[in-house]
Amino acid sequence: MRNFKTALIVSTLLAGQAMAAPGPGPDLIIDGGPILTMEGAEPAYVETVAVEKGRIVYAGNRAGAMKLKGTSTRLKSLGGKTMMPGFIDSHQHFMQLGAQAVGANLLPSPDGKADTIDTLVDELKVFAKSPDVAQTGWIYGMGYDDSVLGRHPTKADLDRVSTTVPVAIIHISGHFSVMNSAGLVKAGITAASKDPVGGTIGRMPGSSEPDGYLAETAHFVAALPAITPISPAGKDYFVKRALELAKSFGQTTVNEGRVFDAATAKSMESLAERGMFDIDVIGFADYLDTSELPVWGQKYRSRLRFAGSKITLDGSPQGRTAWRTTPYLIPPDGLPANYKGIPSIPDTAIVTAAIAKAYDNKWLVKIHANGDAAIDQLLDAVGQVTATRGVKQGQVILIHGQFLRPDQIPRLKALGIFPSMFPMHTFYWGDWYTKIVGPDKAAQISPMRSILNAGMIASSHTDAPVALPDLMQVSWATVNRTSRSGKVMGSNERVTAFEAMKMITIWSADQFREGDQKGSIKVGKLADLVVLSANPVAIDPKLINTIKVMETIKDGRTVWIRKP
Repeated sequence: MRNFKTALIVSTLLAGQAMAAPGPGPDLIIDGGPILTMEGAEPAYVETVAVEKGRIVYAGNRAGAMKLKGTSTRLKSLGGKTMMPGFIDSHQHFMQLGAQAVGANLLPSPDGKADTIDTLVDELKVFAKSPDVAQTGWIYGMGYDDSVLGRHPTKADLDRVSTTVPVAIIHISGHFSVMNSAGLVKAGITAASKDPVGGTIGRMPGSSEPDGYLAETAHFVAALPAITPISPAGKDYFVKRALELAKSFGQTTVNEGRVFDAATAKSMESLAERGMFDIDVIGFADYLDTSELPVWGQKYRSRLRFAGSKITLDGSPQGRTAWRTTPYLIPPDGLPANYKGIPSIPDTAIVTAAIAKAYDNKWLVKIHANGDAAIDQLLDAVGQVTATRGVKQGQVILIHGQFLRPDQIPRLKALGIFPSMFPMHTFYWGDWYTKIVGPDKAAQISPMRSILNAGMIASSHTDAPVALPDLMQVSWATVNRTSRSGKVMGSNERVTAFEAMKMITIWSADQFREGDQKGSIKVGKLADLVVLSANPVAIDPKLINTIKVMETIKDGRTVWIRKP
């Protein structure tokens, strides 16, 4: 890798020139460390950036910037730290980040401590003593992982936390939960309850009595109250905590990947109008309720933008609900050997109609598809729409795509589908996938290099609160592709550190059709910036996930800074 000095370039657009006339000068001039622009096909740097009225007005050498300095200009030194464009998480669930920030952290190491059932119970007992329990009326935690714990917890495990206060824990995939006895009562789930369409209620062996486990649609309905604040003040508190969490990981643009209904959309609108958002928030309405989209269109209002709709076609690979064309080697308990996962919308005509509606309204449409059968359904539906409406590049966004087959990649490209991938699965569940789908298929998950080799660009995401909104951890996994045990999960699918940085900056901006405003350090773009403890494209790739966000800057204003 070239060092900072030899790689130094001056912005090709208005290089060494200011967009504003001399006088008071720009509001801010930043220098004193490597400034990685993310412009071009390889790492490129400038010495200095000048900001005025929230936008970059100069990106070049220091001497040129100092000529612009005026009486009102503030000078900022990076002190040797690295600055680059602010991070854009291409898919997450922002409105649930508050629940992650407030509740018990049930993630396994290195993100948490819940590596055993006992430590999980201990973490919940600590939260049970917090005044934050009153926010929802539940003792709850986020991120438990049965692949690390060895099994899903049961209501008996959670009854150890409390037998009187409802307890709920959310699986790391976001597609399952477990409740204690009091929680099941509060949710109205009994032995007489029937499994809903597309969901499962776990049962005690040889009985119809619920064991606490809830999957897919059974989970989504029952568990939502456990992580939803009761009062308006509580809802604001959760949002503030969500914002702080996102900004602490360098994010200047976040998104709510599935706004479930108009009521949630109106809540987000209220937050925006009351000035709660100090970074940009993009919303995607569930395809079943897009009523707010025509009202808001696709422009920001008070930092909120509704960009399109969301369709979910299957579940999670790690939870074995992703819809595959071949059976899982180890089906979930009680299911047959030919089990291939669960389609969320078996009728492809419904999917086709929802995509057509998005096309006709010029909405972006995110489509969650993990299993290759779900991706086949996506390709078939998009193919039907484009046959009459033409290919619209990037209008459809594939979300996750863990079991994307090699033969499906050219079809993605031909149909103009933008891949937004979740390569952190290689670390979190690589070893588990080896067991449930076999080593060959496991090595092909999140095929980032194959996508790039096909001449496409891609983004990567955290799916937070599935994981922490830590894009350095995602980038580390994208570059190294090592599992928890240290096994390499498909070395041929590795990408370079610079490509991984593209996936969380300029390519994510392009996914949201904001690449002309965000994602790189260039004259005319928003001054959305992040200051890092080390240079991610110059450090040993194995250490990328040790890099800390030191400061987050939105429109030239510091919105988060790491305390000493």
